[in-house]
Amino acid sequence: MILFIILNIVSFFRIIVIILVIYYGFKMLMRFIAPKVVEKAANKLFQEMKDREESKDHRTVRKGDITIDYSDKKPKQYKRAEGDYIEFEEIDDKK
Repeated sequence: MILFIILNIVSFFRIIVIILVIYYGFKMLMRFIAPKVVEKAANKLFQEMKDREESKDHRTVRKGDITIDYSDKKPKQYKRAEGDYIEFEEIDDKK
């Protein structure tokens, strides 16, 4: 009976040690791998943005061509009641 209890305690500690080794091993591995993965993703994103900007610049526009740029902004709509107020005085021209 005592041998069974000792074997259970040893098995428990063995499982705890295995879990700790896996945890710290994963943590150390991520310390080296994660920065490389993030740097690669950032470089890829930067290159895609650079390519997109270069493709805009390479459009050939000949003299006399008409280009239409669409804007998502809507022009401001003014109400008739709104406007600039101009203060003035009446001048009498009696001479």
